[in-house]
Amino acid sequence: MKGGWLVDRFLTFSGILLFCLNAGLARAEQASRMTVLDLAEVERGYIALDYAYFSESLDVFDFASKLNSTFKPKDAASVYGSVGYKPMDNLMMSYQREYTRAATSRDREPFEVESNVQGDALLVRWQLGERVGYGLQVLAGLAAREQDSLRVECYGFSELTVGACDGADLTFIDQETGQAEPAVVTAAEEDRWHVGLLLKKQYGNGIILWHRLRFLHSDVDTDTQSAFLALDDPFLLSVRFNGELLGDTITRLKSTFPQEAPWSERTVRYDIGLNIPVGERWLLTGEVGFLKVSRRDYEEFDGVPNYESNALLNASIWYNPLGTLMLFGRAELSQHYLLGLDPMIYNQRTAKFFEHPYAQISAGVLYTF
Repeated sequence: MKGGWLVDRFLTFSGILLFCLNAGLARAEQASRMTVLDLAEVERGYIALDYAYFSESLDVFDFASKLNSTFKPKDAASVYGSVGYKPMDNLMMSYQREYTRAATSRDREPFEVESNVQGDALLVRWQLGERVGYGLQVLAGLAAREQDSLRVECYGFSELTVGACDGADLTFIDQETGQAEPAVVTAAEEDRWHVGLLLKKQYGNGIILWHRLRFLHSDVDTDTQSAFLALDDPFLLSVRFNGELLGDTITRLKSTFPQEAPWSERTVRYDIGLNIPVGERWLLTGEVGFLKVSRRDYEEFDGVPNYESNALLNASIWYNPLGTLMLFGRAELSQHYLLGLDPMIYNQRTAKFFEHPYAQISAGVLYTF
């Protein structure tokens, strides 16, 4: 069978994304498709396109009810486009563009929030021939993702509402423009690189056994701007609101935000899988993965759990309707949400959500030429 396109993760539930939790959609990972698509099966290159969608009605695992949060997922959509080119027979270079959008709802201000993420990724695969009976490939990649600036006009915390909206208890005015300032403006970005090895061995019945080992490094940076959180006037901080000092309320609210300083995440990941052909046009694949995460310059808050390992189970079915066109469906399960898969959504505010397992279904198409 020729072709293949694996989307490594579908849509993360967007209810946990506000304040630097990125756009709410899981990333497609170029490195995944290499386990099905061999360099020898591509004459010159490929083009791929994928669309994914999530809404509350698709939450069949009732994930939203398990979120200890005022934010709940509403809907999300993702588009991934990629192109690959072989400048040499043993070398493949590919580029991927990502656009994701997610919306969340809340029972207080802000009642609805929409966030967007855009990203670019490059991957290089270099075939080195055979070693100990396995075909050996060296992998290397770069990726950059950025959450668009998210402007939250009004925000309710405890019994206090701040920002530029009707009914706000506190509103701050920009001295230069004379306009009311939003409650908070946030953004986030991630830069990632990885290196790895892929070993593949084909048996006489067409079954392929493969092993993949990778090291991934991500630098994550978040930015939060808020006149309310930056308030330092001693008189205002000593004012009592609903029986609590305003300064204490601000301190509690700050503790629900990610840290301001950048941090890095390093992941060692191992996967093992099988590709099993069924007839001339069908292919079944299955894989098991394990990963270990460490973080640098990451602050551990009191009472906030810290997760550092994850286990993954994935399966897919492929169909070749004609020529070099491939269609696929994929199911994925992880022990601890997207730990080690999407570093930009793990922080002090979201760590508690990574206690839960995660499942998703995705689909895609690829054409080789």
